[in-house]
Amino acid sequence: MTAERHIQDSATEVWFHRPGHLHLERLIPDEEGSVCFKLHPWERAKDRTEVILWGHPQIEEVLARDARPTLKMRARAIAGTSESEHAAWVSEAQLAMSQGPLKKVVLSSYLNVEVGDLDNADIVRRLALAHPDSFSWAFSHPTIGTWFGSSPEPLIKGQWPHLRTACLAGTRMAHLGDVSDPWTKKEREEQDLVTEGALQALQDSGCEDIRTSERQTIQYGPIEHLRTWVDFEATRPLEEVIKALHPTPAVGGTPRRDAVHFIDAHETHDRAYYTGWVGMEQGDNLSYFVNLRCAHLRDGVMTAYAGGGITPASNPAAEWAETRNKLRSVLDPIVHQFWTTVVMNFMLCCSFVP
Repeated sequence: MTAERHIQDSATEVWFHRPGHLHLERLIPDEEGSVCFKLHPWERAKDRTEVILWGHPQIEEVLARDARPTLKMRARAIAGTSESEHAAWVSEAQLAMSQGPLKKVVLSSYLNVEVGDLDNADIVRRLALAHPDSFSWAFSHPTIGTWFGSSPEPLIKGQWPHLRTACLAGTRMAHLGDVSDPWTKKEREEQDLVTEGALQALQDSGCEDIRTSERQTIQYGPIEHLRTWVDFEATRPLEEVIKALHPTPAVGGTPRRDAVHFIDAHETHDRAYYTGWVGMEQGDNLSYFVNLRCAHLRDGVMTAYAGGGITPASNPAAEWAETRNKLRSVLDPIVHQFWTTVVMNFMLCCSFVP
């Protein structure tokens, strides 16, 4: 069961940028506030506590799209999932798929980086400028540390009960060709599994008027994804709809129970709030996102996370490269020359295993 942690004190900070908006906002804590911020953990996190904060949104600044943030900081990579470890997980996952019902499993990796002080407002500003169509956010509290991220994947969005969810999967480097270039069979099939999983979950939870959009290619930083929107009308409480949808095949796999069990048995790190969900609600207006492309900061160490969907057609080297590119989308806006001078050298030259 997920416990709830209601946090209402002056030591808590929440900064955020709504997709497509030009404002950087801060949530002023107030138990009588009109907006509820929630940060929900991964299915098997060691601490299954959901953070809840009520408050009033306050616009702090207008973002200029051509703005240049202050100089990025330098950093030093100190630990993380190794390529050999990740490759072993991929091989074991493909073996499991050949022997049982598992069709897809999302395997994640982490990277610990020593950094200096990071300001929450500057974090969100940098992420918002890099990813203007995503939900960028930062939450900090003395006992939890700081979590921040920028997610392109709405889990629940709309005005109750008329909602939609995004089925996001498939990854490739952007600018390698026109967005109309064909995707590989592996990427299309992976995204199909996510869409099929969402449709089945919504049907099982009693939702009505379920409709899907055409599949689209969207860009997120240095990478592109495939996305299908699913619109629906909820007929049961919000908690039941979210429980039916999450963890989605895009962060867990399919079948869900088998995928989560495989992740639990093989990943050596605690996902914590990574691949949970995060966002806000204000009255009947809901805006919750799958917590992708995120990091945790505490005591000068930033832990960043990224994952990728493994199927029978996966290539271990390609899957490893995909996770590196996903990490870039969060870290590049913040850390100076992160990949060219620090991380790539770390990953290529060491055989670190946590």
